[in-house]
Order: sequence, then C-alpha cells, then structure tokens
Amino acid sequence: MPALPTKKGKQRQKAILESAIDVFIANGYEGTSLDKILKISGGSRTTIYKTYGSKQGLFLAALESMVEELYSEYAEQYDEKRTWEEELVVFGNIFLKGILSRRAIGAARLIYSESARFPDIGKWYYEQGALLSYSCFAKVLENHIALDFEELKGIARIYIEMLKNNIYLKALCLPGFESDDAMIARDVAESAEIIKTHIRKRISAKPD
Repeated sequence: MPALPTKKGKQRQKAILESAIDVFIANGYEGTSLDKILKISGGSRTTIYKTYGSKQGLFLAALESMVEELYSEYAEQYDEKRTWEEELVVFGNIFLKGILSRRAIGAARLIYSESARFPDIGKWYYEQGALLSYSCFAKVLENHIALDFEELKGIARIYIEMLKNNIYLKALCLPGFESDDAMIARDVAESAEIIKTHIRKRISAKPD
C-alpha cells in the first residue's frame, strides 16, 4: 500500500494544482505545457507523471481539487440543527460564491471551449461537477425532508441551476463583470423562495 501523503505533501500537491489551473486558464489547454506549470510550481516531470499520469490527468485533478474545496467549506459550516429552509440559503451562498471565484469562472470558460475537442474533460465536468452537486445536496435535503431521493435530486438540480442563471451567467459571458455579496444574497434569496414554495407543495401533496 502506498504511503499516505503527509500534511506537507498535501500542501505541496495543493500548490501544484492551484498553479496548474492558473496556467491552464492563462494559456488554454493546448497552450499549456508541463514546463510552464513546473516553472511556477516547481517540482519535476517525474513527480507530475507519477502522480497524475498526464497533462489531462493533472488538469482533471486540479478541477477535482476545486470541487472538493467548495464542498469542504460547506461541510465545515454544516449544522444539523438548521431547518431545510435555512439550509437552502446557507448552501446557496457558499455554492454561488464558490463558482463565482476567479479560478472557477476561468476553469468553466476553459472547459466549455475545450470539451468538443477533449470530450473526456467535458464528461468529467458534467458527471463530477453538475451531477455530483445535485446528488450531494439532495443527500442534505434528505436529512430534513421526507420525499423520495430521486425527487429531492430533481429539486436540488432545479435549485442549483436557478442559482447559476443570473450573475454566474453574466460572470461567464461578460469579461470584467464583478459580483458582490449583496448581489449573491439577492439571487440566493429569490431562488430559495421559489424552491421553498415548490417543496412545501410536494410535501403537502404526499399521501399520509
């Protein structure tokens, strides 16, 4: 069994992955070489290939690290005493702020532009980004709401996509656009109210 990475080793990997995604965003997928990444992050080609296998493996690992960071933040703030109504707002704020970060926006633009030429990247983003987010939040809702999990997953999908249909879309499409906490809070509140109404209707319609 391979040795688990030490705390220092994990920090080193995180630094490499952050440097990698910055270089990919700045140069595009095709325009990025391992030499450019190593120039910023340090390390060696041998270590990169041993750990990630290839440039695509490194890119996907960098994306995965970003996803894990977002959900780690949410997990740290999770409080089982909150109601599901409160959970919608807390999750919405953390999620929307996370996907509006400079790295997240840059990575999303890159993925959309490259997925036709590199379908594995697009597939990963859809399965490990979008679909996983629906399932993860549905599991949270399942702790509070007595509805079928597949229905909760559909509710989570609708909510998450609602969160992405205003300022996130502007951030993707309009270079120079900047959001603030007030804008995020407004979008979350509006989306959450719509989903609250839908959930309450589904709960009241459920047979006793």
